[in-house]
Amino acid sequence: MSVDLTLFYITLLSQIFLISYYYPRKMQQRLTVMLAKFPPADYPKLYPKPYDYYAENGARKSLRIFRFLNLSIILVGLAILVAAIRSGYTLDPLGGDEILIVMFAMLQAVPHMLVELSTSRYNKRMKEMNASSTRKANLSPRRLSDFVSPIYVLLAVILYFVWLTFYFYSKGFDMPWGDEVYISVGITTGVNLFIAAMIFVHISGATLNRHQAYSSQLRTIETVVKAGVFVSILMSVFLILTDVVDQYAWERYDPLLTSLYIQLVMMFGLGLRLRISKIEDIDFEDYKEDVPGGALSN
Repeated sequence: MSVDLTLFYITLLSQIFLISYYYPRKMQQRLTVMLAKFPPADYPKLYPKPYDYYAENGARKSLRIFRFLNLSIILVGLAILVAAIRSGYTLDPLGGDEILIVMFAMLQAVPHMLVELSTSRYNKRMKEMNASSTRKANLSPRRLSDFVSPIYVLLAVILYFVWLTFYFYSKGFDMPWGDEVYISVGITTGVNLFIAAMIFVHISGATLNRHQAYSSQLRTIETVVKAGVFVSILMSVFLILTDVVDQYAWERYDPLLTSLYIQLVMMFGLGLRLRISKIEDIDFEDYKEDVPGGALSN
């Protein structure tokens, strides 16, 4: 077995472990701890009605489904890995095998997308439930530099233009550009603009959970801002590396680079959220029934 193929298998195994076992396990532990330490009976404002869903077995049933989906995906990934080894699979020197990595990553993303949809419904119901709550606004202005170092922001901007310049250079400044060039530039620019808009919206406070303590709101903003900036940096680095690989006819490394990129995005997305917003650091006092006057920080 060649060195590059061995590295690819190790990277794929890491992708299976990280996305379908390690982070799902962290998420399960987080919800289990929250239900145990902050039950609906003592923290009714933390759970939208019906409370029985959280107090009894509804949430735990959802956890079991989440665990089953991830376990099934792990088995699929291991089966693919074993089949590839047994069949004598080799990396295509002309590239293209990275599409298999992307397709498997999309399968791995299904349980996480279900969690995000569930979280979105939860936040919507919380907002409706507490729409009439009296709130105490914190009028302190929020700046981007409060949540991430300007160095990282500058690096994200510079790397975007480095990629843009390198990409145009590789396509030839004097050559007519096909639709592929405009689509690639349009998508990459659009993603960066979406990240910038998402950061702006969160800093302005438009999407915050009004029941959160102000310190928890700041952690939420920090998570979104840092994740957005780091994902932008990773995307530019990944695109630059794939262009270099294409220039030097190293396309067989595309699957390995794609898998590494997906894992790093996960680490700087979900992983960063779990590191910053730890259960033990969140102030849940405002979710109790006996909050005087129902005043909440914003």
